[in-house]
Amino acid sequence: MNNYRLLYFFWAVPAYLLFLVIQQGLVYQSSIDTYENGTTYLAEVTDFDIKQIAAQSNGYVDIRFETEDELIERRLSLSVQMAQELMKTNNIPIRYQKGAFQEIVLYPTFNIQKSTSLFNMSVAFIGLVVTVISGFFVNRYVRRKVADENDEKFEIERVD
Repeated sequence: MNNYRLLYFFWAVPAYLLFLVIQQGLVYQSSIDTYENGTTYLAEVTDFDIKQIAAQSNGYVDIRFETEDELIERRLSLSVQMAQELMKTNNIPIRYQKGAFQEIVLYPTFNIQKSTSLFNMSVAFIGLVVTVISGFFVNRYVRRKVADENDEKFEIERVD
């Protein structure tokens, strides 16, 4: 087997970026759908934590609310911007739509959540375009290297 053929695994990167674009698009659409069509509840904050590491800051909030059928407890990841909106809140108004891709939308952070997923989707899309374009050059390089190694060398002599 030719070692250059392993470069075809490069296509795993654009495949993953395509997955991210689709996933973030679903998060964006489902957030809007849950916000518009979900049921409003008041969720109790049971735990709240912000982690500040040198290169990043994020946190989580544990919420609990009761629907007609069940008591739901969830841990939601938060960016710093979202956490700042919820810091001193004991109860958070939410929209909940069971079975949706994004089941819970927090009212105070809806615009941040929506813009973050749109931003993530656009960054992944730009990365996808760049890696697909580079992938064609990688394919050309691999085909050329494989063809060079498979070609037999012919020596043609002119006989007069």
